Amino acid sequence: MGKDWYDGCVADQEWRLNHLYYISSKEDGIQRFKLNWAQTELYHSLHTRNTILKARQLGMSTFTSMLILDNCLFEDGFQAGIIDRTDDDGKEKMQKIALAYDMLENPPRTTKDHVTDPADWEAIAAFSRVLWKRVKGDIGAVRATFTRQKGVDSLIRVATTLRGGTLNFLHVSEYGYVANNFPLRAKEIKNGAMEAVSKSNIVVIESTHEGGKTGENYRIIKSAMENQGHKLDSLDYKFFFFPWYKQQEYRVIKDVPLGRTELDPYFKELENIGITLDDGQKRWYLAKYKVLGDSIKQEYPSTPDEALSSNIEGAIYGSIISRIRSLGQVAADFETDPYAPLYVSWDIGMGDNTSMWLFQIGASSKYHVLDYYTSSGKAAAHYINKVKEWEREHGQLIEMNLLPHDASHRDLIVGLSFEQCLQQAKFRTLVVPRTSDVWQG
Repeated sequence: MGKDWYDGCVADQEWRLNHLYYISSKEDGIQRFKLNWAQTELYHSLHTRNTILKARQLGMSTFTSMLILDNCLFEDGFQAGIIDRTDDDGKEKMQKIALAYDMLENPPRTTKDHVTDPADWEAIAAFSRVLWKRVKGDIGAVRATFTRQKGVDSLIRVATTLRGGTLNFLHVSEYGYVANNFPLRAKEIKNGAMEAVSKSNIVVIESTHEGGKTGENYRIIKSAMENQGHKLDSLDYKFFFFPWYKQQEYRVIKDVPLGRTELDPYFKELENIGITLDDGQKRWYLAKYKVLGDSIKQEYPSTPDEALSSNIEGAIYGSIISRIRSLGQVAADFETDPYAPLYVSWDIGMGDNTSMWLFQIGASSKYHVLDYYTSSGKAAAHYINKVKEWEREHGQLIEMNLLPHDASHRDLIVGLSFEQCLQQAKFRTLVVPRTSDVWQG
């Protein structure tokens, strides 16, 4: 016998996970399941309460599905629950379990099998068939029962929330999505399903994160991050973070050097905190960035802070500002062009601050913001003097003052609109029309 079959191997759960079960891969079809780096790390460090912040497509759901199946086959009366964001997502996980169980009867020979010794393969297959006969599985779309000749049945339930009964293992998938989009359901999961797991049993929450620093998922992650470095009680959540760059497949290999890219400032920021990417990884990230934009930090985070600082869906300018920051264009050094026209953009405060941005259009049609001023409770003359100060400082007249739609409203005290006050001071003005579409605005 070779390295994949030896006396007592079937008593080792990690060996069973790496040898007994088959999954379906989009790239390779049916293949023998084998723990990857993230799954191995999680398996060896699993606590009673676990929350996983991760990049997409690292196989966490596949791992928990195989772990649940193995426990149902080898433990008497094992009770497991799977909660997912939709019924269809939950059924898909049950299909993974059904496939792995069905393959026990007749294990397939595949082209990418890490078991290469024929004698090992036959020994594992023989045991697999015995196991399938010994434990009979009745697997439906949302419920599976595993029956032995003696003992208590094991059970798996799948739903978008669960209440009632006691669970030995609960897997909550995409809790970040649920907490951000269905906060009441997220509370029901927390108060119902998670509370159905005793302190000696296991909860695994795995998700990409949504909603920034708000919601039930963030609350659990935050408490778990604060637990790092401390001895954990059985009810304390343990924090796991699995970034995209540790996944070997996440790279695009080419023979030519990468050269300069628009994300070089971001890659430099990562280097400054000890994350060095090779050209293949940078190419992969750039390709994803072109499709996902700033959402890449939610789907494929490099750091926990990146994932937790992702924009709340619906924030008007959040993604734009985040992109500017990621490109290193906030507080960036640039040369003022003494020949380019100067403009002032105004936000006229009605009971709050009046704000002014001095800018010019530089090379490659980039907008360079030279200065900013804000104040409140001042008459129009105060702000006019600020514009004149900018003209003296830069040695040229302001080409145009861009005003909001309410600049034409008359002031009851002076009897002039804000626009008319500027025009009396010999400034050119342009009122930007109001738009009914805030995104266009």
